[in-house]
Amino acid sequence: MTPPTQASDPAEVDRVWFGYHPRAMAPIVVAVAVASLLVWTGQWYLDDLSELTKRAGALAVFALAWGAWPALGAVFLYRTVTYTYRLTDRTLVVDFGSWFRPVPPIALVEVVEVRAGARILGRVLGVGWVEVRTATRMVRLVGVRHPGVVADQIRAAVTANRGRGQAASE
Repeated sequence: MTPPTQASDPAEVDRVWFGYHPRAMAPIVVAVAVASLLVWTGQWYLDDLSELTKRAGALAVFALAWGAWPALGAVFLYRTVTYTYRLTDRTLVVDFGSWFRPVPPIALVEVVEVRAGARILGRVLGVGWVEVRTATRMVRLVGVRHPGVVADQIRAAVTANRGRGQAASE
């Protein structure tokens, strides 16, 4: 059986759509907030920073702290809008947007392993990653809300697909 070549095959039945969850950016937002706060308040307790601001100008130093926020906002918007994952009855379709190479659809009959996990703060926030492996490649779905549940959904779809494939071949 050959995997479908198009991601939008009308014969495929959607099981679930999901994508990058905004909570996945929380650790980065906290780190940038702490760094910005240290720079903004550093003139009171960091002598080296105070001397740098006198020489380079206070606005230049503070512009660095402020400049991180638009970049972080752009990354946040890009990931939450473009990272989409679609599980159908036959394939897993992954799209990371126009900045990344297209990911060919993963035929569920080829899946050999599905793993899920999260870092420490991700576990607290309920977000993590799901890894889908075939014999020839591995795709990691990042920023997934409830990664264990999503991994179970993918495993169930793989099992159902294999059962249907064996019944059709008999």
